[in-house]
Amino acid sequence: MRWWTIPNAVSLARLIIFVPLTLALLRPGSELAATITLALFGATDWIDGALARVLNQVSRVGEILDPIADRLGVLIIGAAATVAGYLPWWCIAVIGGCDLVLGGIGLARMHRVREGRVTWIGKIRTALLMIAMPLHIVSFAPEVSSKTLRTAALCLLVLGTLLHAVAAFGYAKRYLSASPEHPTRTDGMKPARVPSRSR
Repeated sequence: MRWWTIPNAVSLARLIIFVPLTLALLRPGSELAATITLALFGATDWIDGALARVLNQVSRVGEILDPIADRLGVLIIGAAATVAGYLPWWCIAVIGGCDLVLGGIGLARMHRVREGRVTWIGKIRTALLMIAMPLHIVSFAPEVSSKTLRTAALCLLVLGTLLHAVAAFGYAKRYLSASPEHPTRTDGMKPARVPSRSR
């Protein structure tokens, strides 16, 4: 449960980046700047994990902080992009609705949240959204203005949103399941009890 690590600092920096990004999204004609900032936001999601492995600073705090930073960032950036007219409203509605329900379940079952790990579906979902959102935004830039790019980005956005719902269902199912008291053996026998020893 280490707090003060370089990867955790990168995750916290991600939460600071989306503030100016949100302001940039609300200004007309700032599509390129918003896209660059959003790309940096998405890059930190890979950077903090890589640093944790290279520096041997993997921590449980980081495993919890990283997805929280992702979810808050995507939700706030998506809401700002929707208000600015860059993203369809149903996208942020699905993402926000899933996160709201999952957050409520997580608060009620915090011990199961601490036991869990990010799934591959969750990682793929995040990667798709991080790619689709900046591509969709930059397709509105006067310097680009590509309907083909916008269509391709929208397809990725739809897929990412659907996977977001699938991942949320998987996490909710995990959180609501009973926590096993003992590890399960594959030979059908009950695990042996280890006698406690006083120090």
